[in-house]
Amino acid sequence: MRTTLKPLLRGGAAAAAIAITVFGGAQQAQAVGTIEVFQELFLSLDVSGSISPNNFNLYKDGYIAAFNNTDVQAKISETFAFGRGGLAIAVGQWSNTAFSPPVIDWQHITSLDTDGVNGGTSLNTFLTALDGMGRQGSSTTCVDCGMAAAITEINTNDYFTTRADGRVIDISTDGQGNREACSGTSNIGECSRIRRDQAVASKIIINGLGVGNSASNFLTDNVVTPLNGDTRAGFVQKAANFGAFEAAITTKLIREVGPPGPGPTDSVPGPLPVLGAAAAFGFSRKLRRRINTANFHQA
Repeated sequence: MRTTLKPLLRGGAAAAAIAITVFGGAQQAQAVGTIEVFQELFLSLDVSGSISPNNFNLYKDGYIAAFNNTDVQAKISETFAFGRGGLAIAVGQWSNTAFSPPVIDWQHITSLDTDGVNGGTSLNTFLTALDGMGRQGSSTTCVDCGMAAAITEINTNDYFTTRADGRVIDISTDGQGNREACSGTSNIGECSRIRRDQAVASKIIINGLGVGNSASNFLTDNVVTPLNGDTRAGFVQKAANFGAFEAAITTKLIREVGPPGPGPTDSVPGPLPVLGAAAAFGFSRKLRRRINTANFHQA
């Protein structure tokens, strides 16, 4: 009896694994690269002509100050605590087109201040690159150009995450778009909505930071990803002007980097994986009782 039931007990555990795989697999983010990380984050920056050299410096200095913020660093630390894999991050710029390659190519952040930890680089190294970041262009405002490049970068980099909310694009702009890159339309915003749908299909969350009302409204209406079945919804953080950019991007990074806090827009596991695992676990418990009963009678 004992010999017969042990394989069945192992089958119960296998049933639990199958239930989680079949029902839960659809909720995992797409695995593209070969290095597993907790989160992929692409910072996509508008450098169009409406952004003066002084405003570009406020832009850059705002990001540097935000990443030096202790609360932001605490959230980043959560991505590599307990062997979670760290943060993969890159920075791209766009204007009338998306500039390639990214101004800061993908870096794997696994420590705040020590390079080489778990094969990655430190946040300090990334900040050095950010401090030395130049401007790649200045022309019209093609928001969907930046979106398209960011989606491609996340879908083709060396990293992957199994977290549904682990792939994030951060769009910062002071404009509402005046150039559309997709063919056959002059309707401002239409191409951005197409890119937004592509992001949803790739299980990518797009968040936005709008400098001023018009940029914030454009991001809300056309860019940030809606609540859907696979990820939490994107959001827009507003800055009244470039002088307020540092505070806005700090607040934004605290919200979007690392494990999300509880809230109405956060995705939650569907009932099927839980029910499937629970059913298999219950089956295993019944088998254990049968084993115990058989052992009692044999004693």
